[in-house]
Amino acid sequence: MTQDTTAPSQDTAPSLGDMVKALTPEATDSATRYSGRISPSWMQGRTAFGGITAALALAATRKARPDLPKLRSMQVSFLRPISEEVAFEVTAIREGRSSSFFQVDAISDGKTGARCTFVFGADRDSAIVHDYGQAPALPDPDALPDLVRRSKAPSFFSNFQARVADGDPLISGSARPEVLVWSRLAVRDGIDPEIAFICNADSLPPAAMTTFTVPAPISTITWSLDMARCPADLDWTLTRTTSKQASDGYSVQDMEIRARDGSLLASAQQMVALFA
Repeated sequence: MTQDTTAPSQDTAPSLGDMVKALTPEATDSATRYSGRISPSWMQGRTAFGGITAALALAATRKARPDLPKLRSMQVSFLRPISEEVAFEVTAIREGRSSSFFQVDAISDGKTGARCTFVFGADRDSAIVHDYGQAPALPDPDALPDLVRRSKAPSFFSNFQARVADGDPLISGSARPEVLVWSRLAVRDGIDPEIAFICNADSLPPAAMTTFTVPAPISTITWSLDMARCPADLDWTLTRTTSKQASDGYSVQDMEIRARDGSLLASAQQMVALFA
């Protein structure tokens, strides 16, 4: 499934593909453990960017069990900061005929920084087929402006390309907490589309940030994602991200991710802490 694509050149900072290849297995009594290192270019403040943590956790699971079927669902709890040195401990929770559940703990500085649950399931015959919901008609990403200026973005954002399709600017005091953005990895060589998709799915700032009037920190607490289908390539995907409700310092955020042809790829939700 790995594809080579033309991508803009970056500095010598490791790409997602480089970090996946560098995961090293370590046997333990109760689980399979993979050690790795997250480049400083993938950090967000004092912790690793959430998308790279989840993507590497999934990659460790795929390395431990390459026979698993398609990814169907994922839940991530971000418990504490994750530094550059990290290990992913992969544990099978249940393996059934139709689905398999795996837990992956991201361990950094001797503590669990994130806990991921992945659900894998093979295709089954079904007479029920639909893709309900209207895909928005939006301009092609090649003709759109960047979401944020590189100089104002967190370190990890240099690893992505993001173009605004609709919505108000971040930190504009908007009354509309919703944005639609085309995005993809900047370097797309040698990476499985499934792992690239998970990494990219968390790349955008929370939609609540359009309502901010001054810059302020945010932190994702939980992230749940359900796959409709995995993209076959590493091209642009369109994310509609909406803060459905915000109060008491928290935002409930919904996300819908679609392919360039308008078909649904995934639906997701995040709980985001707001320090504004």
